[in-house]
Amino acid sequence: MKTYHFFYALTIIASLQACQSSDRKNRDDAATTAADSLGDTTQRAQTYTADVALTGDEKTFILPVVSGGMMEVEAGNLILQKSGNKAVKEFAAMMVKDHTKANHDLELIAKSKGIALPAVLPEPQMKHMEKMKELSGRSLDVHYVTMMIDDHANTEALFGQASRYTDQDLKRFILNTLPIIQMHHKKAVQLGKDLNISNANNGDDMPNIRPDTNQR
Repeated sequence: MKTYHFFYALTIIASLQACQSSDRKNRDDAATTAADSLGDTTQRAQTYTADVALTGDEKTFILPVVSGGMMEVEAGNLILQKSGNKAVKEFAAMMVKDHTKANHDLELIAKSKGIALPAVLPEPQMKHMEKMKELSGRSLDVHYVTMMIDDHANTEALFGQASRYTDQDLKRFILNTLPIIQMHHKKAVQLGKDLNISNANNGDDMPNIRPDTNQR
């Protein structure tokens, strides 16, 4: 009888371990598609293999949002240094302020989950910033505002999809941040209208400057 109980206990333990392994595999498999959009292979691997209590989608939500937020701050600071347009500079100052706070809030959540975050921009964004530094005047303003319209439209959609997440810390962050992203998007669109950037053939277009990435 004791032998029976011993082997029964081993069976239960093995079953629990199998369930845990399967659960983690499901989380990691679900992360693979989203992780493929990340710019850095090492960061991508570290993110979707992190053994933390998050689903795959939740894990791979964090890194693109942090990298995108860092890009918003970098680009905003560049505009504050180089732009001569008061309205564009005011918008950039708002980007720096709001995204610095959002980055800090998400960084605290990531660290509490055991996820390491990059200290610098991924290579595609770094190259983008170097190209932006070559622009000046209206070309810089138009490129920046166009980027802000596109980025915030995509970020708004990303945050909308994230509403199904189960982690309460992430959900709270998303619910608190989404209205700010929506406000940024609305202001960027209005600023674009004020700059008349919809005139596609005005000579302000700078092809091939945007990084090939969906990070925001």
